Amino acid sequence: MKARVIESFQTKKGLIPAGMIIEIPLALLEKLQGKVEAIHSPVAEPEAWLTESGELRTRGAFDNLAAEIVRLTPDNLSLQRELLTRHCQAYDRRHIGRLLEEWEERASIMEHDGGLSREEAEYQAASRLHLLAFMDIRAAARSGNRGVLNT
Repeated sequence: MKARVIESFQTKKGLIPAGMIIEIPLALLEKLQGKVEAIHSPVAEPEAWLTESGELRTRGAFDNLAAEIVRLTPDNLSLQRELLTRHCQAYDRRHIGRLLEEWEERASIMEHDGGLSREEAEYQAASRLHLLAFMDIRAAARSGNRGVLNT
């Protein structure tokens, strides 16, 4: 936690002067009460939006940017697929491949253990992983017509 030193104090490493901004654990903040004050930075809600040209812009940190991309592009699956692929590759070049493998695994479990049809299992798994934009590529691959996605 960031804190501002109100009253100079001595440490093993030397004197910390008043006015200095330091990073300290919360427990130490309580022990130094009166000598330091916590600096509370405003936490802004993360924002995501699309530019007119379809570029994704964000402000702040998202727990699940893929879900935000899906929310922003419900009627444009090709843009959704492009943004998800770009996001996943920025995270880790092999991430999209691992997501597609997880999709296949979840769909198989839902089909065999859950009693769903293959198509419904794939749809449910894709929905949970925010991969509905890839359904057409999956269908093309199953029919022997390879899609354009490289993993």
